[in-house]
Amino acid sequence: MNILITGSNGFVGSKLMWNLETDGHTVVGLDISNHCDARPHPETLQGDIRVMKDLQSLAGSFELKHNASLDVVIHCAASKHDFGISRGEYFSHNKYGTKSLLAFMEQRKIDKLIYISTVSVFGHPEGKADENTPYNPDHPYGESKLAGELLSREWQAKFASRALTVLRPTVIYGPHNFANVYNLIAMLHKRPYLTVGDGSHVKSIVSLSTVVDMIRFALNGLKPGYEHYNCIDEPYITLHELMRIITQTPGFRMPRVQIPLKVAIGIGKLFDIPSRLLGIDLPVNSDRMKKFGTATYFTADKIRKAGFVQQQSIETSVAEMCQWYLSTNKDRR
Repeated sequence: MNILITGSNGFVGSKLMWNLETDGHTVVGLDISNHCDARPHPETLQGDIRVMKDLQSLAGSFELKHNASLDVVIHCAASKHDFGISRGEYFSHNKYGTKSLLAFMEQRKIDKLIYISTVSVFGHPEGKADENTPYNPDHPYGESKLAGELLSREWQAKFASRALTVLRPTVIYGPHNFANVYNLIAMLHKRPYLTVGDGSHVKSIVSLSTVVDMIRFALNGLKPGYEHYNCIDEPYITLHELMRIITQTPGFRMPRVQIPLKVAIGIGKLFDIPSRLLGIDLPVNSDRMKKFGTATYFTADKIRKAGFVQQQSIETSVAEMCQWYLSTNKDRR
């Protein structure tokens, strides 16, 4: 297949470019930034999905180079950081960027789309949450990604021949990622003093390896109509179990003290003030304390019932990230 990957310098997109090329596909990428934390693919072009001229230029270049048209779009691009992004910016990239991309696909008669969404479209439901859980986003990121999902579904519904699969990962982790799991790994390496609660609550996570394999699975199964899957590693583990897995790697230690969630949120609020005043993303804030101490119990049984088999265990994926973390921070210890 001839595949356009948006956000191809990002954490997921950059690995996906290489893997799909290895699978025998012809890939081209578009990213708003020329920075890539991992290994950039030479077929990534700099451009903005909100700018039709950039999309048309990419398609034209691809056709000239390969004497073929694009068949599929895998939409990874998103505005997703949890600090320093306004509500308007989330929607500009995640809703209106998707709208622009879908208009481009209509013009180019591309009828296959994999939309990388997020479990944040469900908000923070109580207990287990699967694909049938009602939408209830409680943050502009989830709201804007849901808006992109709904636009994609409208696009698919116009013609029965169009194929759309929506994938909703939970927290993604792996080498070259500096988000939630990285912060936990760093804490257990640098500051293993205290933790929030007893860690008995489930924290859904998914490795980069599993996400990419799920995208490949969805690509191979693309057919007319609409399908959607959550993306989560199995087994579904608690925060305490995750910390135990991390501390199996030498150099990491379990926390010594547990503090109640309410106390942790109170401490976080003390850091919220200088963070807002100075515009600095501090490692401790009330929102992160709340997320750390609250369950996120999402399930991904549906994609496994469809035939997907997880290739890499959580233990192996976490160990890889811990080793990468140690090698990245060896000069800072």
